Amino acid sequence: MADIVVVATLTAKPGMGDALAAGLQDAVVQTHTEDGCVLYALHRGLEDPDTLVFVERWTSPEALEQHSAQPWVTGISALADIMTGPPHVATYRALPAGDPAKGRL
Repeated sequence: MADIVVVATLTAKPGMGDALAAGLQDAVVQTHTEDGCVLYALHRGLEDPDTLVFVERWTSPEALEQHSAQPWVTGISALADIMTGPPHVATYRALPAGDPAKGRL
């Protein structure tokens, strides 16, 4: 079975992008130690620095489910007062084409 890809978008209230980025750093560090984590990378919008996006890759749906229950993930809710709403989380499976090294995350 192909890996699971997750794109999670978090939007800070205007001018709060730095605070949101700082508040997410521990989740990045902790997640990198999890079994099943292939990629967990935080990105910040160039046009809108108050938008942050996690691009993730997990070895299985079970690994993603375990990740979602970790305190450093559930603890992101503590940042709710600096976000415009809850994160938007979408899951995907790669459809590789062309060069296998460039056709998927």
